[in-house]
Amino acid sequence: MFRHKKNDLMAWREKENRLPLLLLGARQVGKTYLLKEFAAQYYKDFVYINFELEPQMKTLFDKDLVPERILSDIELTYMKKIDIETTLIIFDEIQLEMRAVTALKYFAESLVKYHVVGAGSLLGVALNRENYSFPVGKVEMHYLYPLTFDEFLMGIGSEMLLPRIEEAFNKNEALPEVIHDQLIERYTQYLYVGGMPAAINEFNRCGLRIVDFDRQVHENIINAYIADMSKYTTKSEVMKVQAIYRSIPDQLAGDQRKFKYSVVEKGAKALTYGSSIEWLLLSQVSLECAMVNRGEIPLSVYKDPKGFKLYFSDVGLLMAITRVPYMTMVRENEHNLFKGAVTENYVAQHLRAKGYDLYYWKNNTSEVDFLLQQEENIIPIEVKSSTNKRSRSLMEYMRQYQPLHSIRISRRNFGFNEGIKSVPLYAVYLI
Repeated sequence: MFRHKKNDLMAWREKENRLPLLLLGARQVGKTYLLKEFAAQYYKDFVYINFELEPQMKTLFDKDLVPERILSDIELTYMKKIDIETTLIIFDEIQLEMRAVTALKYFAESLVKYHVVGAGSLLGVALNRENYSFPVGKVEMHYLYPLTFDEFLMGIGSEMLLPRIEEAFNKNEALPEVIHDQLIERYTQYLYVGGMPAAINEFNRCGLRIVDFDRQVHENIINAYIADMSKYTTKSEVMKVQAIYRSIPDQLAGDQRKFKYSVVEKGAKALTYGSSIEWLLLSQVSLECAMVNRGEIPLSVYKDPKGFKLYFSDVGLLMAITRVPYMTMVRENEHNLFKGAVTENYVAQHLRAKGYDLYYWKNNTSEVDFLLQQEENIIPIEVKSSTNKRSRSLMEYMRQYQPLHSIRISRRNFGFNEGIKSVPLYAVYLI
């Protein structure tokens, strides 16, 4: 499957002052596949060490952290010569051997610019920083998220649609309705399947027929996340982490979607569950959208710590854990509060994959779903699950802050009217 992140890896490969690279992300988003594919296409050879599958390889870092000695021992272990110019060294599940993470500092400081990549969970790295030296400023960090909608289209063989979507987005010109309707159908399928590689492979296996799609693939991923919660947290903490994770759909089902500790447990407080939320965010299993009370730069200083939303990192997992029927998302005019929550989660997932920090604006009775900080501009975004154009809150924000332009995401076709750019749900990845 094509991943945009490969372009970043290619750019990293060509840098003269190349640092070791860390590719971080939640489990099963495709980190290993991407790195192996990248290595096969752009290097003559590669060495792959997985500290989960080969725990004995941790002993390579017991003696010292000298790069030349480590690579020499790797050569002897695998009986393979490492060429510093044409061999990529991959340390997978690197969070399981924190001395390997520390060693990246010395690879960075070496006069020889090795091609070294580490992959793993941000959670494991973050939890062990207290005991080991993290190579701050000595690694180039990248994050991999579930496949975005355009990557999904490429993954199912519908990439011919992408140039037309981009052209319509740039020109604010409506697509022919037959193409627009086809893309809305694909978008709805994406909500059900999501962006996890295993789920898209299953969708291809069943001939792109939703009726034959086996949701067990989602169950397996969710169970793997639950297992990680037990592996990386204390016994007292794991129950709280799981409780918060399972409460997210209920949180999103509310009118305001604001996270409430009382939904997790009656009488619960931030002091009790704050570290558990941090666990989910560091593992990238969940996404946070912070509330701000001012639409001014920088948004980060106007965050209200008492108000935030939590989303699933993948909308397909959200659909699976709640057992939302596919036809619920297909029926445009059906009033369903949770349908709006699913749509909002989809948008949050895509904006985060594009590198945006997530914020929403709340002021008295008005609320705008997302605010994007783009250099010196704040762009408000309103999300609709249907073709509804009512925008009282968006209009109130525009009246107060007079943004350069605003964005309305909905099932409507492309267009631009009265300062509002209409972006169909299938084109969110272009924002």
